[in-house]
Amino acid sequence: MSYVVAVAGPAGSGKTSMVRGLVAHLGDAVAIYMDSYERMTREPIGNVMQWAKRGADVDELSVPLLAEHLRRLKRGESVLEPAGHARIAPRKYIVFETQFGRTQKATGEQIDLLIWIDTPLEIALARKLKEFTAEALREGQTHAGRERIAWLDGYLANYLALVRGLMLLQRDRVRPQADVVVDGSGELEAIVWQAREHILQRLP
Repeated sequence: MSYVVAVAGPAGSGKTSMVRGLVAHLGDAVAIYMDSYERMTREPIGNVMQWAKRGADVDELSVPLLAEHLRRLKRGESVLEPAGHARIAPRKYIVFETQFGRTQKATGEQIDLLIWIDTPLEIALARKLKEFTAEALREGQTHAGRERIAWLDGYLANYLALVRGLMLLQRDRVRPQADVVVDGSGELEAIVWQAREHILQRLP
């Protein structure tokens, strides 16, 4: 029997670190990431704003193959993820990083346990900024470094204009459907172990 354990939370909440930690500590587990399938982040910002104005219906968003791959993994079949073409072999726990939890019908139907990482937005943003500025500092006073700073300026403009509002909407829609809510402002190791205990109690 395979179970899909979904991990959701705002950008910067620690979803990727949580997924990696759970895969390591659960043992019989494999990770699958929505980012490998989704196309929204490659859309022009104007298109995303129009989508938000229409009500931000996540079922409008294209995530080709993702629901099918989750179903196949639960059936015990391997899949080939589209981004890096890595083969994902089925395991008992399929740890699924997602922005949408159960709100997206096709993928949400495959989720057996949903974990929401409850991270204050200012902490989540600070974590993303530290990540981006560390990259810019490594690149220094090079053309790549200057491009990184310009990109960061654009990111913050988009955050104020759109992204923060979408993350508030995500919290209002996704969090109430979670089976487990963990405090994302604490230490990662403690959060991972807390989530692991909930998984083992509910999906033995």
